[in-house]
Amino acid sequence: MTKRQNWILIIFFLLMIFGFTITSLFKPDTQFSETENRELAQAPQITLENVLSGKFSTDYETYLTDQFVFRDQWIGAKTLAERAIGKQEVNDIYFAADDYLIEKHTGSFDTDTAQRNITYLASFLEDQTARLGTEHVKAMIVPNAVDTLKDKLPPFADSTAEDTYLQQIAEALPAGSFVDLQPVLGDHKEEYIYYRTDHHWTTLGAWYAYEAWCRAAGIAYTPKEAYQRETLSEEFYGTVAAKVNISVPADTIEAWKPLAAAPYTVRYNHGETAEDTLYDESYLQVRDKYAVFFGGNQPLTEIATENTTGRKLLVIKDSYANCFVPFAVQDFDAIAMADMRYFNEHLSTYIEENGFTDVLVLYNAAGFAEDTSLAKLAL
Repeated sequence: MTKRQNWILIIFFLLMIFGFTITSLFKPDTQFSETENRELAQAPQITLENVLSGKFSTDYETYLTDQFVFRDQWIGAKTLAERAIGKQEVNDIYFAADDYLIEKHTGSFDTDTAQRNITYLASFLEDQTARLGTEHVKAMIVPNAVDTLKDKLPPFADSTAEDTYLQQIAEALPAGSFVDLQPVLGDHKEEYIYYRTDHHWTTLGAWYAYEAWCRAAGIAYTPKEAYQRETLSEEFYGTVAAKVNISVPADTIEAWKPLAAAPYTVRYNHGETAEDTLYDESYLQVRDKYAVFFGGNQPLTEIATENTTGRKLLVIKDSYANCFVPFAVQDFDAIAMADMRYFNEHLSTYIEENGFTDVLVLYNAAGFAEDTSLAKLAL
């Protein structure tokens, strides 16, 4: 290589390094990543305490990572490079069979938060069972795809941590309150019960869980044949796909709409405006298409129907409930969904004032283990 060529390479790499650095410094910070469906880190505050504790350097590193210029493109390039050398796992995502991208949830189940949440849940269910009876108080902690779809994982993959955690939950809860979905979803593992590009279950997966819960709780439910399955989108790319950012087949989102629908109204967060639909189809035009169900996560969603079953349902939930609860609209007089991450009312007071006959706690396993807001169950 000639001296001139050496200088050209040196200048090129210097331009790459300093050019990207300078561009990143002057680029306006992005608040939200639509691709990843999350808030991005913002510039941390410089204080003596933060500097001395090391928090500033940690937060600043996260900030630079989140705000790096052409971030999405670099994620995709990194994924392609690692796939080229034969890696079956990138950014905590397994490249599984049948085009599935399956999240590992590394470290979710062996934290103090994960163990405390079991205690919070057990105490809450004991209180509610004493008030309403075992048949009316249930918890469903939904296995993630990494647990149910083991047969699709690469040979070295391990999901034993989630298995162990679900067993711990089952053993800690009051007798008869835990609805075990591992065998239910396992019986349908070859069906389309999880999205390939997202961490959620599909509406079909939610249906099988709804049916299992109704049977466990003695609820007369509207049968599967009474619904018409409507395709809402065939172009859904979820949060798991965003972590690898390469071209993969899109997912399909379905709504199951009853052939003879019970009239209902929906209110969000004690709002004065009542909606007449469970679906916000404006979200079908953006990346976060799963938010078509109830417009995404709300602190409080209240549904009133014209049914006369004598039963009112409270669902303590994460986003897995968003495609599950539409089934309950046919079978309850009223339903409320409270998301503890955003719900800041006194929970026991809200329960007493609204006369719920049934309580269901519905979370996905990783989401339940990681949720830092479940201490609110004691309020």
